[in-house]
Amino acid sequence: MQPREFTLPVERCPICGATGAFHVKGRIDEIPYFGEVMSTSLSCGACKFRHADVMCLGERKPMRYEFTISSEADMVVRVVKSSTGTVKIPELGVVIEPGPASEGYVSNVEGVLDRVQTTLELALRGADPGKRGHGERLLKKLQTIRQGKLRARLILTDPLGNSAVVHERAKKRELKPRDVVKLKTGRR
Repeated sequence: MQPREFTLPVERCPICGATGAFHVKGRIDEIPYFGEVMSTSLSCGACKFRHADVMCLGERKPMRYEFTISSEADMVVRVVKSSTGTVKIPELGVVIEPGPASEGYVSNVEGVLDRVQTTLELALRGADPGKRGHGERLLKKLQTIRQGKLRARLILTDPLGNSAVVHERAKKRELKPRDVVKLKTGRR
């Protein structure tokens, strides 16, 4: 199936009220082993507001995916994270929970690690010397994971089932109701 792209007309930005500056774009793709996925992007040229999300176009069950990163080749494994998905990389102590401004994306393992690295580097800019050392050690560990010299788990959970790690080695299981209530969805 060829990707289908669309643009929706919006007269005014709901944030700043500017006329003609707000754009809504979308794309529907077929992702193997996952189904139809819609990516949306909202942006305003006037106030610079932007938001992106990814969602399945079918009903999904709450899911948990666990993928062990064990080589450089694993950097290309596809990751679909919706705005309600939680990402964990226990070996780095990373937990990324959704909030009101959480965005979705279709990427790969390398893209997820890039996002973690960018956040760490940003945090290091203003860190005091004691915490700076810890952050720098985490960045080195992140590089070791990228090179396939250190195994790490990428765990992705989503109460709405709109997130996934698309690979045959990814362990996949439906979340039980007691697990779902513990997750943040960013929609409170």
